Amino acid sequence: MTTIEVPVNQGLDKTRRRRTILARSAILFILGPTILYALYLILLAPAQYQTSTSFAVRGAEAAPMDALGVLGISAPTSNTLDARIVEEYIRSHAMVEGLRERYAFDDAYARFSLDPLSILPPGANRERATRFWRDKVRVRHDPASQSAHVEVSAYTPEDSLRLSQGVLTLSEELVNRMSDRAMTDLIEAAEREIERKREAYEAARDRLAEYQGQRFSGVDVATPAQQAMALVGSLDSQLAQKRTELATMSQTYQPDAPQLTGLRREIAALEAERARAVQRAMSTPGEQASGRQIEAQAVLMDYEFAQQGYTTALQAAESVRRQSINDRKYVVAYVPPREPEQSNWWRRLGNVFAVLIGSALLWGVGALIYSIIRDHME
Repeated sequence: MTTIEVPVNQGLDKTRRRRTILARSAILFILGPTILYALYLILLAPAQYQTSTSFAVRGAEAAPMDALGVLGISAPTSNTLDARIVEEYIRSHAMVEGLRERYAFDDAYARFSLDPLSILPPGANRERATRFWRDKVRVRHDPASQSAHVEVSAYTPEDSLRLSQGVLTLSEELVNRMSDRAMTDLIEAAEREIERKREAYEAARDRLAEYQGQRFSGVDVATPAQQAMALVGSLDSQLAQKRTELATMSQTYQPDAPQLTGLRREIAALEAERARAVQRAMSTPGEQASGRQIEAQAVLMDYEFAQQGYTTALQAAESVRRQSINDRKYVVAYVPPREPEQSNWWRRLGNVFAVLIGSALLWGVGALIYSIIRDHME
């Protein structure tokens, strides 16, 4: 053997050793994770059934057109905010507790499986159950249509459908609770105002009847005071309507919104005009009127004011009642849940190819770095 052939053979041996090392490392770091993951899916992890549904939060009253709407931009509305709240609620422990109480949540995920990660032990604490649920539910928000898409996974078609229906029902109950709380406060306030005005009206009516029976056969004061009282009654009606609008709009707009600012200015102007009308009504009889006529006018004015206040309170209560109907929200499932007919067993195999490609990329980067370091060392 010549001296030239020795280095050549040594170089060939090094090349063969490197190729052998690369081939073995490829088998270990590429095929190894892929085979292990495939065996895990085939032998251990149970197949899952997914039920999909899409819903939106809608109310009976349409949102008013604003400047953004004229430009074609959808501004945030109360329905949009309610939809976002529902999305957070679906992934919360409150949803888990509701499903546990009414939709057999524990039975759906406590079935026997060789995979310990796929089982939720019966009676698991709330935190663990919530983490497990978040792995089984997916919520996506569509800002264009202001809707949400929900996917619920379970190990049987029946469990998947039942839990998906439970999500819709509990979400609608949440939306109704949020609107009912505000409207209940308004209705109770309106009822208290009706009771207070009714008592004042009955007291004024009794005083008028007593005065007519004791002093006069009738009270006829067709004076400008009655015109002033009619104006006061009209202003009271307008004030009640504006205050009701302010109370309902405060549930939707921010406190410093232009709509609320303008409405407060209108209320202030009406209150000032009412004060002037009351002052004119009280001064109408004049200084020269007899004491008996002034007393009769005072009794009649008290009665008219009480009657108008009682009528205004009834109108305000009716307005609140109609508003409560308009503010009722609904979770509209425009894609209702259906029982799935096929599991994700075959679709899961796509993840095997993803693991294969990812392992190959990582192995390639590692082999390149190893070759560079080895060349520098030699």
